Amino acid sequence: MEIDPAKHNPVGKRWLGGVQPRDAAWLLAVSTMLFVLLMPFSSYVAALPLIQDEWDLNNTQAGVIFSAYLLGFAVSALFVLPLTDRFGSKVILVSFASISVVSHILFPLFADNLVTAVVLRVLAGVGLVGVYNPGMRIVAERFSNHGRGMAIGTYVTFFYASNSVSLALTGILMSYMKWRDAYMIMALLAAISIPMAYMLLRTHKVPVSGSSGTLDLSVLKNRATRIFILGYSLHAAELYIVRVWLPAFLVAVLVARGAGSAEAAVTAATVGGIALATGAAGPVIGGILSDRWGRAVSASAIFALSGAVSFVIGWLIGFPWPVVVGLTAIYGWAIAADSAIYSTAVTEVSEPSKLGSTLAVHSFLGFMGGVIGPIVVGGILDLSPESIKWGLAFSVTGALSIVAILSLMTVRNSARPSRAGKSG
Repeated sequence: MEIDPAKHNPVGKRWLGGVQPRDAAWLLAVSTMLFVLLMPFSSYVAALPLIQDEWDLNNTQAGVIFSAYLLGFAVSALFVLPLTDRFGSKVILVSFASISVVSHILFPLFADNLVTAVVLRVLAGVGLVGVYNPGMRIVAERFSNHGRGMAIGTYVTFFYASNSVSLALTGILMSYMKWRDAYMIMALLAAISIPMAYMLLRTHKVPVSGSSGTLDLSVLKNRATRIFILGYSLHAAELYIVRVWLPAFLVAVLVARGAGSAEAAVTAATVGGIALATGAAGPVIGGILSDRWGRAVSASAIFALSGAVSFVIGWLIGFPWPVVVGLTAIYGWAIAADSAIYSTAVTEVSEPSKLGSTLAVHSFLGFMGGVIGPIVVGGILDLSPESIKWGLAFSVTGALSIVAILSLMTVRNSARPSRAGKSG
């Protein structure tokens, strides 16, 4: 039956998913704030080959430095996010945006070895958790009746877009200056997000709650919550393995073709950032699909695609460069598209009064996958024979998709988008 657009989507009143234009404009503004905050997010990864040479780091140590960021995020989530149940998200978001910016400014100024780098990366992760998740909660609350999957997907899409732009722009800057100067420029750009956050949330009303503001682990009694958190953890492991090691893999491909190490590092960061930018639209598309087809089914289908690429890409070092870049673009979309689905699902299956604790556990266990994944793959790269190390590393990553799909199919009828995704 054909739907009359004039009846279901009056011009000037509602947009996709029943979203009002003023809400859509607000969503874009909040998402842009997150985008700006994360300008230095991938600067470390872009400079990784140069940092490894400068500090004499092996692959495992390089993975530890990257994962320190996620560890700071995961651990602090257990203490920071439950506070949003009691005090709301506004004050926490603005305060932690400042922590994030300062830590990134300090990195190019003072980081010169494994220890100092880990400390500053942990601090940066603490700053991020107080922005990313409270912002997501604010978005979920504003879009509680229509298009929640689309709205959270849009917010997460800007998160992914900033990661890719950070990688590519840092790579471009490094072709003109030292990596520390390029990192500093990206960190200073991020400072713009602090006044943006204050202006956007100055009229935000803090919800009243009787919560104590402490972590409530009883949220894990909900089986659907546990499965979606597991899916998120496996997703995060896959995501951050690719973010850390795909640029290094591209460097290996270029070096095998005769490029110098410095030239290959700049090219890999730039091309990798552009290729992974295809994933920027992934979360919003995945969110829209999950509004229509359900959270678990959509996430499983996306995991199947990313897993297939994982099992193939690491064995392609001798293949033509355009083929590798093309598959990287598909990979970039697939590892990103399911990201918002898990967060959307847990907001739907959790008790509203315990949403802060639910998101805290969700973030902690999820990002611990992101912490462990790059370190494990770094170890595989260090211990495996040179000729097969990249194939083994990405094949192990692909195995995560099998576990995820089998788990998610057990809750395929949970968190269906009845009130959150359909507009009537």
